[in-house]
Amino acid sequence: MSKTNAREYAFNILEDIIINDAYSNIAINKIFNSKQINLQDKKFITELVYGTLKNKIYLEHILKHYSKVRIKSKVKVLLIMSIYQILNMDKTPNFATVNEAVNIAKKIMGNHTSKFVNGVLRTIIRTFNEKNLQYDNEKQKICIENSCPEELFNILENQYGLEIAQDIILAFNKKSENSIRYNPIKTTKEKLLKYFKDNNINAKESVICEDCILLNSLDLNDLYFEEGMYTIQDEASSLVACVLNEDNKRSMDILDTCAAPGGKSLHIASKYLNSNLTACDKYIHKLNLINKNIERLNIDNIITINQDATKLNNNFKNKFDIVICDVPCSGIGVIKNKPEIKYKITDNYIQDISKIQYSILENSINYLKPNGLLVYSTCTIDKRENEYNIKRFLEKYPNFVLEKINIDSIVSEKETGILNILPNEYNCDGFFIAKLRKLEA
Repeated sequence: MSKTNAREYAFNILEDIIINDAYSNIAINKIFNSKQINLQDKKFITELVYGTLKNKIYLEHILKHYSKVRIKSKVKVLLIMSIYQILNMDKTPNFATVNEAVNIAKKIMGNHTSKFVNGVLRTIIRTFNEKNLQYDNEKQKICIENSCPEELFNILENQYGLEIAQDIILAFNKKSENSIRYNPIKTTKEKLLKYFKDNNINAKESVICEDCILLNSLDLNDLYFEEGMYTIQDEASSLVACVLNEDNKRSMDILDTCAAPGGKSLHIASKYLNSNLTACDKYIHKLNLINKNIERLNIDNIITINQDATKLNNNFKNKFDIVICDVPCSGIGVIKNKPEIKYKITDNYIQDISKIQYSILENSINYLKPNGLLVYSTCTIDKRENEYNIKRFLEKYPNFVLEKINIDSIVSEKETGILNILPNEYNCDGFFIAKLRKLEA
């Protein structure tokens, strides 16, 4: 494949994400699954797409410095993608980047637009100096240079202070480790590590989650992945199954109220083979994905049910020994891997989602047996979605207490029963877990 085609695919993906509000992983997979693209070009496209997304505000600031006219959305996407490549991807000569951007502009938007694209990019190559960029104040400079919307930065600063907020937004522009979780039904961690070593794949054990392995790169066409020897799951997310720490010889009934995309349900089911797990979600297409992974991983102690977690299911009352509430959230913790999320965060949205989370948490306690275990988790770091929801819950329900978390990990409790991983602390997603025990009546 020519690099022109690769750049056009990258442009199509970015257009889908930025203009059509698609999620980055879905937009990339849509192109990769429908086109014949070699591994080298996939890496090039991925770097160009995520690099542009992570630096979008800064790239737009540069563009605004060089063009005072109103630019159509498609043209802006093409320009910021090309600016990112000029400034950060040295392997391609600048003249080639410009020529290919001009060709894409001519093909999609016509000759007049292609001349405009050519002029802007050539001027940037000739005269760009970051010292010439102007900012109204120091906070604006920090936010623009790190491509963090000011509203998100203010949320983080108000909750964590200026220094930690700055560290967090710097971490957003890094990438978390490529984490996989071995499937104990089909293999062992030691056998899997040997397989990677024999195939010259750099692999090491995670120090965050004992069930995870870190790879230098991921290949979904790998035979062992296709055969279900392992699955892809972030280290922080994988801690949910580890914090349970219940006797796996017991026969228990376990409920995951918001199971999609299914990683935590599948992990828990594989660790508690004598138990039965019910994985619920309100979306049928997401349950279908879980079912595919159930088959690939050969897990037979899990069923899926179409169920809205905000609505009471009378058939579930007092039925479960363990209830997992991995509630929908703002996703601030996964911005490293889904950078488009940071451009969608608003204070009002977080206030609204935290209310939904609390209603799910309250609803879920109806399903728990006395002395049962309730685990509440999110992939966000906003305290209103995490600590404040738990504080409010405990004040209202004194028959629940936070229970100490014992895990084999470098991550430790922030307070009894609470894990709160910030994106700047480790090279994984930001994550929150609260472990609660329902006292005997």
